[in-house]
Amino acid sequence: MKKKNLFLLLLTCILSLTLFACLLVSAFIIQSQRDHKKSSAANQDNTITITQIPISPEATIPTNSPSISDTPAEAEDDTALSVTPVPTGEPEEVVVEPDPEPIVLGFAGDINFDEASKPMKKYDSEKKGILGGISEDLINEMNSMDIMMLNNEFAYSTRGTKTPDKSFTFRADPSRVEILKEMGVDIVSLANNHALDYGKDALIDTFETLDNAGIHYVGAGDTMDRAKAPIYFTVGDKKIAYVAASRVVFAMDWYATDTSPGMIGTYDPALFLESIREAKENSDFVVAFVHWGVERNNYPEDYQQTMAKQYIDAGADAVIGCHPHVLQGIEFYNNKPIVYSLGNYWFGGATGETGLLKLYLDPDDTVRVQMIPAMAKNTYTYMLTEDAEREDYFQFISNLSFGITIDEFGFIHEAE
Repeated sequence: MKKKNLFLLLLTCILSLTLFACLLVSAFIIQSQRDHKKSSAANQDNTITITQIPISPEATIPTNSPSISDTPAEAEDDTALSVTPVPTGEPEEVVVEPDPEPIVLGFAGDINFDEASKPMKKYDSEKKGILGGISEDLINEMNSMDIMMLNNEFAYSTRGTKTPDKSFTFRADPSRVEILKEMGVDIVSLANNHALDYGKDALIDTFETLDNAGIHYVGAGDTMDRAKAPIYFTVGDKKIAYVAASRVVFAMDWYATDTSPGMIGTYDPALFLESIREAKENSDFVVAFVHWGVERNNYPEDYQQTMAKQYIDAGADAVIGCHPHVLQGIEFYNNKPIVYSLGNYWFGGATGETGLLKLYLDPDDTVRVQMIPAMAKNTYTYMLTEDAEREDYFQFISNLSFGITIDEFGFIHEAE
């Protein structure tokens, strides 16, 4: 019995020692792991740097962006968290460049400042300046153009003799050139059937008058070289060229020569085509201004349509016509506008539709065409502003034209 009890006591001791040894081994392993973690942490940088990115006051931070506040303040960790802000300095000024503005070219039809004309008699009697003859909204439009052009159908002179056997002859005192300035005109065409009504002396006076006023002219000159020479304007980074010619020439001696003043014709277009080609070689955009057609006829002659396309093939980017004293239609050829006649703008007492033509040369090199509707009536030219009269006007233009549409603002598009 004693032996049995001794054996049980010995077995109990062995088991206790074994259990104690296991506990010691486990404790050693746990302590080793803790020491390894502390050693690894000691070898690492325990500072997290967050770079601060400047954000505009209006900016919204995405909802899934990490946030420092996501970590509870009471959380305990062996790793210290510190935030190092990066100085951002003063906020940068944001400069927004405006969209480039288009270049706007303006055109009007025939004007006449002849001393005996009804417009001049009204101008002198009312003493309102040009606003007595043309409405203020139209004058403002004209003065807003980058380049404004029209047909100057008379001479500025007190000299010369009236051309024999000519039904109508027009001449204005040189002081009348100030009216062009009131209208905001930059360039005129002298290639027409009235510039030489009082002979070559009066034509030379016309050149001098325009030169002194700082107003350019095309289509006539003291020699043929000057008459056919393009006139160039630089607007922004674009160079605009103007050339002009007439297919209505009263007499052969009206043509310029190498030694005498006169104009350039286009019955045979060869010489005028040379002018257009020269202009195209030296500019970005070419305007061909032509005196042609049949008076009081709203429809172009076949030769007008044929020649207009020849001018464009030679390099013209727009063909603008006058002489019929009434509006004629519009069409596009190779995406370039042809306006066959702008009619009378401020010419006499007759009533008729007229208008201002605007060409917008956009920065992407597209060209937009717009007609500002107007009426010439009893020596007064005014803009049409009522919806009904504007609608009738645009329908009238559309009926005269070829393959175009006109929107409510007067913009003219090539029909699809």
